Formats: sequence, C-alpha cells, structure tokens
Amino acid sequence: MREVKRFPTTTGQSWLEMSSFKDHLFKSHDKIAKEYDYIVVGAGYGGYGCASRLAELQPSARIAVFEAIKIGNGDSGKNAGFIIDVPHNFGDQGNSNFEDNFMYYKLNTFIIGRMRKAIEDSGIKVDWDPCGKYLCCSETKSFKLIDTEVEELEHMNVKYEIYEGEVLAKRLGTRYYKKALYTPGTLLVNPADVLRGLFTVLPENVDVFEECPVMSIEEGARARVKLLNGKELTAKNVVVTGGPFIEEFGIVKNTFCPVLSYGAFTRQLNEDELIYFKDVKPWGCTAGHPAGTTVRFTCDNRIFVRNGFSYATHRTTSFQRIRRAVPKLRRAFENRFPEIKHVNFEYLYGGMINMTMNFRPLMIQKHPSVYASASGEGAGVAKTCLMGHYVAEWINGIDSEELRFLRRIATPSHLPPEPLPTIGATARLMWEEFNAKSEI
Repeated sequence: MREVKRFPTTTGQSWLEMSSFKDHLFKSHDKIAKEYDYIVVGAGYGGYGCASRLAELQPSARIAVFEAIKIGNGDSGKNAGFIIDVPHNFGDQGNSNFEDNFMYYKLNTFIIGRMRKAIEDSGIKVDWDPCGKYLCCSETKSFKLIDTEVEELEHMNVKYEIYEGEVLAKRLGTRYYKKALYTPGTLLVNPADVLRGLFTVLPENVDVFEECPVMSIEEGARARVKLLNGKELTAKNVVVTGGPFIEEFGIVKNTFCPVLSYGAFTRQLNEDELIYFKDVKPWGCTAGHPAGTTVRFTCDNRIFVRNGFSYATHRTTSFQRIRRAVPKLRRAFENRFPEIKHVNFEYLYGGMINMTMNFRPLMIQKHPSVYASASGEGAGVAKTCLMGHYVAEWINGIDSEELRFLRRIATPSHLPPEPLPTIGATARLMWEEFNAKSEI
C-alpha cells in the first residue's frame, strides 16, 4: 500500500468546544507498543464500533486505536448530532427496497441500543437526548417527502406523528415551518461528547491514541504500521475506518465523493431571549429538501444551523470557505428566529459528509490482514458504528444474517478521475440548492 499524502485536518470550532470530555487525556504516545493483535485506524464512530466489539470478542487481545487529530474534532464530531433509527430520506439510494430499509431500521436500533448500554453501564454523563426528530417543511411542495416517508413508516409499523400550524409552532418556538413529521426513535446528541465519552470507557485491553497519524500500512502475515512520528509496529489485523481517507492508503480508489457542509452555533440564549421558547423542549429537524437547512434547539439553549454544501475535492475545508458560508447560515437563522436575530454565532465550522456516489457503504478485506469499513450516506453515525461492529465480527469468523446483508449491500460505485467528480458534484449541488429555495 502507498504512503499517506493527506491526513484529516480540523477547521473551525464545533461540538467539541461544548464537550465535558474535551480535556480528557488518552494514552501517551510513549506507551505505544511494538506489537498488537488488532489495530484500528480512525477513532470516529466506526472505529469505536470496531474496537468495542473486538474487545468484547477477544478480551485478552491487545488492541490499539489511532486517530490523526483530536477525537471528536473530525467529521464524526462535525455533524448535526442526529443518531437516526429509521432509514433517512427513504429513496435516496435509488435501489433501496422495503426489506433493505427494514433491515437498516433493525440494525440502527441495535447499534443505538449498544451505545446506550455502554453509556448507562459506565455511568458517564454525556449529551444524549432520546427526544426524536422532526422532518420539517416550509413549502407545500415538500409535503410529498413527508407522504413518502409516512408510507414507509406505516409499512414498517414504526410510530410517527404529524404536526402543523400553531401546534407545530408551539413545539418549536418558530412559525417558519408549515408541516412536520415527527419520529420518536432518533437520538439528539453532542456527537463529539458522546464519541469521546465512549472511548474513555473502552476495556483496559484497548489503547487509544489521539493526534497520532498513521502514515502507511504494509500487508503481510502480520501487517506493518508506520506512524507519522516514526514509530513502527505490527498487528495480526488492521481495520481502517477513516471514511474518504481510506483511499489514501490505497485500499480503494475513486470510491468516495465527500461533501462539505457548514454549521454554526449561537451563543447561549439569555432569559429574555428564551421567552420565545417558553415550554419548548430541545429539538432537531431536518429539512423537506436534501439541500435544506438542518436546525437544532440544543439542551444548553443554543440554536444550531447547518447548510451550504460544496464538494470536498481535497478532503478538507478552509477558514475562507467557512467565512463564505456565514451569510447563508445567518439568513437561515434570522428567517426562522426573527425575534432573536441579533444573537451572534459563537462557533463556526466546516465538516465532511462522507458519501459514495450510490450511497452504499464500504466493507472490504483488502488482504488477509487488512480490512476497511465506512458508511456511504448522510445519516452516518449509527450506520458507521454498525459497519465497524460487524467488520469486527467478520474478522472473528462470526456469521450472521446481518453481516451477510451488510456485505451484500456494501457495493459503492466508482467515480471517474478528477476533475470530472468535482465538476459534476459542484453542478449537482448548485442545482439542488436552487431547488431547495425556502427549505434553506
């Protein structure tokens, strides 16, 4: 495999700034051993899912997890903080069907249950709220998305509620939306807080190292791993869970088409400003169009908005691109909450949505000693975690209906060489944002 040329970076400030685990110290780099049974590259939700399951299956094995930057400061901690149980935006994948959607629902609820149990059993305090989510529409033409999802939910026998008009306004503290579909099974979280918290309570046979990039992986009877700091170590198996950065190791090629999105958090609202949210509980909503604005009213009394998509050709963003995203974020915030439009943004960021062209996940054995897994669509927290979980079972020879399903659908399509993906994706994103109109 080749040497990595591009590593994850971080730009802007996000959920990590509000995490009680922000200053937690993981293992010191001088504790890195020369040999491990398993090495997991990437400490996002996929890395957690893999490491936690490996530790459960092999309690005497030596396991190491390496993250290039601070855990929770990458894309796993730079999303809207939804852990969604039902398949998100039914039909996005084009070739999905009821059986596949129902299996996703089963798997998502399973992995959410595992995370919940780890949190409850350990007693850690994290920002984890089982309050459900809204799919909100500001235009009547978007109602058809609600109708489509209702049809699927009824087919799956999943509970939901519809809210409109004054009832909806009282639940959200804004009159911007006309109609909403509410599903109760989604978790609203601080994704960086939950991720760091979960990594702190992994079993003692798991060593976690952050800000420690992996430079290369060499296949063999025992895989050889070289770190950017010059250290070299070996492992029986290596699992790479780094999303688009899986390509940097040469494991796959022209597979990921990541999209950048931009988010903003207001400062905490004061008592006078909270008058407009009297009796309103924390909530989160996705939009009636894929390019629309995602909004949350957080448990610490902030408004969060996310929108403004662009193609991540170089797997990173910049402060300049974040600055250019601010006007659109401000418009979304002020249009929805005109009574508090004077409130400033405290934190701004840009993060990647790790997608594949056909929205399919990745689960691959590159070599007897090297595996990789990743999600392929926007609602990725639960799916990324379960992909890591089941690749750990695959390595250990555990067969199941669920693993066979994931291996069957893990067929991401290939992209043409650059600059075609950038040109095509940029045009598509511009078209989608044009059609989204007031949903942005």
